[in-house]
Amino acid sequence: MENVTESTGWKARIAENWQRSRKTVRNYFLLIFLLGLLFLVVFFSRMFILVRPGQEAVIWKMFEGGTKIDRIYNEGLQVIWPWDKLYVYDVRVQQIPHEFDALSKDGLPIHFEISIRYQPVRETLPVLHQQIGPDYVEKIVKPEVQAHVRKVVANYLPEEIYTSEGYLLQIIRQGAMASLSERDITLDDLLIKRMTLPEMVRTAIEKKLTAEQLSLQYDYILIKEKKEADRKRVEAGGIRDFQRIAAEGGMFKDYLNFYGIEGTVELAKSNNSKLLMFGNRDNGLPLLYNLPSDAPEAPPPAKPLEVESTLSKETKALLETGRVPARQGDLNERKNP
Repeated sequence: MENVTESTGWKARIAENWQRSRKTVRNYFLLIFLLGLLFLVVFFSRMFILVRPGQEAVIWKMFEGGTKIDRIYNEGLQVIWPWDKLYVYDVRVQQIPHEFDALSKDGLPIHFEISIRYQPVRETLPVLHQQIGPDYVEKIVKPEVQAHVRKVVANYLPEEIYTSEGYLLQIIRQGAMASLSERDITLDDLLIKRMTLPEMVRTAIEKKLTAEQLSLQYDYILIKEKKEADRKRVEAGGIRDFQRIAAEGGMFKDYLNFYGIEGTVELAKSNNSKLLMFGNRDNGLPLLYNLPSDAPEAPPPAKPLEVESTLSKETKALLETGRVPARQGDLNERKNP
């Protein structure tokens, strides 16, 4: 009986211990789960990094020697340990404006507004990150471009800068490209949006350029007039030779009559009404007078003058026949001489 009782008590103790152990293990797992969940919540942004389109990333590992220059993280979701850090770079072509002043050869300040288009070299992105860092634009790109602009501008006068902007830009671009390529940065292009000279200098340069253009214009006019004079001289010589040949051949008048008739025919082709007048010689050319369509009509003929009845007979006879009738005394004298 005692053995049965002891066996039952032992089993009860084992069951009780098992239940207590299960509860303890369950509590441990629950604690671990909660700690893990808290860990994820706290360090989620440091562990899960999204690399967007056009971006590349470089990792820095705390326990593995810092920056890993032999690995680049591509686009997509990247998972790292929270004590490590992932640096994301935009590797597309980017544009940044920049303004600064530069001194010309004679010490005059010139204000520049430029636009820089650049792009980091993808293959050497870890080296760029290790040597310069994410703020490479402020550390390298702007200072290098600005230094090359000032270096080139310092060798030219304001007038030369004003008139040779394209040539100077090419020199600046070549120098800046070579300098940035040594820093693992590609300079895609460099544009000068505005170049502002002092107002007095700009006005003086514009006046000088205007005067030079006027001088060139006058030179062109002189050359043109000289060539025109040569042309007229040649034309006059040709006309003189023609007239001499025509006169010597005795056909000068016939030639003039031919062209006169031809011109008259051309004028006669018009549909407008014309007045035709012939010359008073055998070889006289007809003359055409073009009557305008809106010419006023001819005035009506004047009415004959009415002779009043009070006129004397002699006056009426004079108006009708043009002869004065003889008086009665004259007739008697002719009859009785």
